[in-house]
Amino acid sequence: MGLSKNLFLGVYASNPIIRALFLPMCYAFLASPFALLVIRNYGLDQLLYDYIPTSYKRPEALPQLFVSLVAVLLVTRLVTGNRHGTSQKGGQRRVQLLPYWLPYLRHCAHVVFGGQRWMKDVSDSSIDNIIGYNLAGAQHTLVLYAPLLQELSTKSASLAETELSKWIIPRNAFSMPKSAKAQYLQLRQPISSVLEEEVFSGGQMKKLVAGALAILSQTLPDLTTFNSSLVDQMQWERVADVELTDGTEEVECKLFDLVNEFLCNAVIPPITGPQFPESYQLLATDLADFNKYFYKLALGFPRLFPIPGLPSAAFARRRLLQNLQRLFRELSSPPVQRSVDDDESQSGEETDAETPTPLTALNELFTKHNVPLAVRASVTLELLHTILAEVIPLSFWTLLHIYSQSPSSPPTPSSPFPSDTPLSRIRHETHFFATATQPPSLHPSFPAPPSLTYPSPSDLFSPSSFPYLRSCIRESRRLYTSSLATACLTTPISLTESHPARPSHVLSWTLAAGTFIDIGLSQTLINTSPSNHLAAEKFIPDRFLDTTARAPDSVSPFDTAEGLTTALVAGFVAGVVQLWDLRAAPRKGVWEHLREAQEAAAGGRKVVKKGGGEREVGVWVVPEKGDGAEGGVPRGEVRVRIRRREGLEETGVREREIPKAKGK
Repeated sequence: MGLSKNLFLGVYASNPIIRALFLPMCYAFLASPFALLVIRNYGLDQLLYDYIPTSYKRPEALPQLFVSLVAVLLVTRLVTGNRHGTSQKGGQRRVQLLPYWLPYLRHCAHVVFGGQRWMKDVSDSSIDNIIGYNLAGAQHTLVLYAPLLQELSTKSASLAETELSKWIIPRNAFSMPKSAKAQYLQLRQPISSVLEEEVFSGGQMKKLVAGALAILSQTLPDLTTFNSSLVDQMQWERVADVELTDGTEEVECKLFDLVNEFLCNAVIPPITGPQFPESYQLLATDLADFNKYFYKLALGFPRLFPIPGLPSAAFARRRLLQNLQRLFRELSSPPVQRSVDDDESQSGEETDAETPTPLTALNELFTKHNVPLAVRASVTLELLHTILAEVIPLSFWTLLHIYSQSPSSPPTPSSPFPSDTPLSRIRHETHFFATATQPPSLHPSFPAPPSLTYPSPSDLFSPSSFPYLRSCIRESRRLYTSSLATACLTTPISLTESHPARPSHVLSWTLAAGTFIDIGLSQTLINTSPSNHLAAEKFIPDRFLDTTARAPDSVSPFDTAEGLTTALVAGFVAGVVQLWDLRAAPRKGVWEHLREAQEAAAGGRKVVKKGGGEREVGVWVVPEKGDGAEGGVPRGEVRVRIRRREGLEETGVREREIPKAKGK
């Protein structure tokens, strides 16, 4: 975890005193240089020095203070290191608390400066499957065994939301008005019920996925249009910095920006209506900035606080909330349309209020309880962020690993799928679901773009369909999903576990009421633990393919959005692999960047060669994972070169060739 995420966990998952003092201490730290100048200028330092007793001014006092401090820290570490889970009647044990050095702060320093890395080291060296740590009086529990976490999910009656998820994140990250706290907390359960019914489950979820697939079938053939002019490019091409590299047959672009912009245009319209993304051109970019700096916003810093990335993220959030308020204003009071015979003049006045969407059902609840527009916008931003913050990173990492582990080789007549690579296997098992064909061209000089259809969207909701693709998606979720979801125990509970080699040996754990369960961190530690997964740091596409002896599932049992996100990722990835070939772009050196800068400054245009020459070969580099709200975002830039896939099945009748004149 990055420093922002660690600091957020160390501050807002601890006791209320630290939460109340955090921001004033930050402001005091920023003002300290100016305060020192004032103290030095007016001689206040000498005045303070006179109040110190003479015995503490002697040089020999410093070693005494140092020895006293070390003695206190060592005694604290020895005492806390000897605490073990005590046996009770029936063989039950209490959760062992990890040793610490600081008497009051306890594990705060470990969490802030070590974060998930410290927790991973602790889990790898622990012999217990449940461990506890303390953040200045708030005791947290980590469950390191998948069956125990699954058993915990069955005891939902004893679990309650924490202040972290109920109010701190909505208030700090999504700008929930402070004056609406009582009303929002009262309506939180009805809002969750509406979203569960309209978005995350049942027939409505299938309608959303079907709507997204319909958009994908129309737009995926134009993932890149091979146009050099920005005017003729699609919106996602402009954002991804598309650059022609081989005439009109190959382009180079930024993969993550392309996936982010494209998926936002496919996933958001079924939720909000088609007019909202069209009228808000910066929607995908603002959502990406918001997710990238999510924990900096969640810390509660004001917009002008001197932290890199915070001002741009704050402006992005402001634009998102303003446009969402405009959307709900139109849903509540649709503008009156004029009756005009010309349909084109009327199209500019169409609104999303005419099409029933999940937001219309949510708006009915808001209208019934007279909820302010600012609250409606914050709730909707949280909804969109919850979906896209997982769908976009999962799609990016899955595509990156599929293509990077699939060296390109030409097919042969006897084998249309040349090698046993992840790309060829996914193309083989999804070609009936995502059918890519090549329509006939109207003219030999103007080839028609390929066509993509999804004949059976219901396959996305069958756990047995596309086993290899689902294994790749689960592997991406295992490596790159990281959540801070927490729950609080309202009543004491007991969890039991049995050793795989000794089924008769049952061990019971007692968890006290008031304990915080770190569900998200527990699932992350389970996913990355070497005791649960062989070569846990590597991406193995078929890790979850063998259902008879598979590793622990990478999906948290508390994840209610897993069905929706997996279906959206699977549909997108299947369509991309059927239509497009991706390869790593060659890395550019200093001279290449300098030459491009000179050409741009001179107003020149880069000349690209077409065909005939040897293609440059790039090396796939998987970037490090940065902090996102639900899934890790890449820290480095990944540039790829994209071509249309060759050898697609042709449909229709080819145009007859124009006969050549005699003698020509």
